[in-house]
Amino acid sequence: MSIEQGKISKRQAIFLLANSILASMVLIAPALMAKQAGQDAWIAVLIAGVFGLLFGMLVVSVGLRHPGKNMVEYGIDLLGPWLGRAVAIIFALFFLHTNAYLVRSFGSLLVTETMPETPLVVFNILIVLIAAYAAYLGLEVFTRVNDIVFPLSMLVAVAIVAMGLPEVNFENLKPIFTHPIPNILQASFILFAFFAEGTILLMLIPSLRQPNEARQLVVPVSLIISLAMLVDVGILIGLFGHEETSRMVFPTYEFAKTVGIGGFLERIESLVVGVWVATVGLKVATFYYVSVLTFTQTFNLKDYRSLVLPYAIILVVLSMVGWMGTNEVTLYMSRYFPLFAIIVVGGTTLLLYLANMARRQGSSGGGKKNEDKVNQN
Repeated sequence: MSIEQGKISKRQAIFLLANSILASMVLIAPALMAKQAGQDAWIAVLIAGVFGLLFGMLVVSVGLRHPGKNMVEYGIDLLGPWLGRAVAIIFALFFLHTNAYLVRSFGSLLVTETMPETPLVVFNILIVLIAAYAAYLGLEVFTRVNDIVFPLSMLVAVAIVAMGLPEVNFENLKPIFTHPIPNILQASFILFAFFAEGTILLMLIPSLRQPNEARQLVVPVSLIISLAMLVDVGILIGLFGHEETSRMVFPTYEFAKTVGIGGFLERIESLVVGVWVATVGLKVATFYYVSVLTFTQTFNLKDYRSLVLPYAIILVVLSMVGWMGTNEVTLYMSRYFPLFAIIVVGGTTLLLYLANMARRQGSSGGGKKNEDKVNQN
């Protein structure tokens, strides 16, 4: 049994997973995809969405084979105490490192776009403190907050898109398939890396009120993310063109700056920043919680809350020293993160799936041998 007793509903899990993948995706991915695939980036979104859906089904298939247990517990059962714990530690370190990147990139956005004279460390500490407090309160608490924040963020996004739509020239999305297939696949590879973050579900399935409903999470989460990114990428390229979009660091924010209704409603990007602070804060809190819980169970500690403060200190330090500037932040996401994410969390999921299959085949083989012995006797 998991040491965390908090329970969440299917709807809450859908919102939490969607926010945990989408919050930073809409901010970071469009420029990187436009750089690789140009105006064909929307095709890459569809490809990534299909692979994200299939990967989600694989994650759920692994998680449901061990009722009442999370990835650490059945990882040790399948792989043994040493290898199982090693895999769990790598899994936890991945989300620690990803969290550091999220804190750094979002801190950079706030410094460069809103308060350039404020030291970066101030924003990083504030984001980490919010996430640490949310993780300390537990899964149920920040999931209920996400129940309010995520639908509100979707409503704000729809309103902003509606206001900016008259300025969009969808002719910028033509011609289709002008970029080589490898470039389009590379763009989809970048986006799929965000989908791979959904492996947090390996730790959260036991926290569902009805764990068997985990299969019903995959399709709605994949559709929400794919539709949101399809609209985001299409709007940005339609407004700025693929070349200008690829040169921006945070093109979605730049789009929000262009939105207004005459001289009546202006500076709407301030609202966008407020929404992003909430959604990214909740994403960091979710990864924070999953990572700390994984470490806690790996080392057989009694309560994950004892690691919340040390984790916060490490997270702030890592977010400051891991990347020297905005250029390094962008380079990491475009060149290293996709491969890193797919190898670590994708590899973890595949390893557990194969170990499961091997155990089932071994059990079937053993059962058949025993049956043959009985027949011979």
